[in-house]
Amino acid sequence: MDKFNFKLQKVLEFKESYEEKKKEEFSIELRNYYEQEKRLKELTEERKKAINNPPKFKMIFDYQDFYRYLDLLEKRIERQTQELNQAKERLERARQELIKATKDRSIIEKLKEKAYEEFLEEQSKKEQRLNDDYALYSYLRGERR
Repeated sequence: MDKFNFKLQKVLEFKESYEEKKKEEFSIELRNYYEQEKRLKELTEERKKAINNPPKFKMIFDYQDFYRYLDLLEKRIERQTQELNQAKERLERARQELIKATKDRSIIEKLKEKAYEEFLEEQSKKEQRLNDDYALYSYLRGERR
């Protein structure tokens, strides 16, 4: 029996490795997104604690320092929000690339499955022809006797 040989096997292998690469990139971006989200939550909690538990002000300078600290926290939260939005965009881009890579690999795999089914069908036809030839040969040998 012949061995199945898929003509696009190298392409399939490339698509599979490309998909794996995109999975890794997506997981990196996902981790980065969660990390950025965690930092934003920490900053928000820090601001919330500072507002809910303000220190005792002994002098006007303490009051000014506290409001400078709150202002600094607000700016850090704004920057972190921007970084989170950028991470979200990169994550979405990585997701779309992964989806495309998965579709491309899937198309090649379907072609391979179809080619394998055709191969099996052709093998079955060859086997049937061979059996028919053997049956005819046996019949003809039996008639000569």
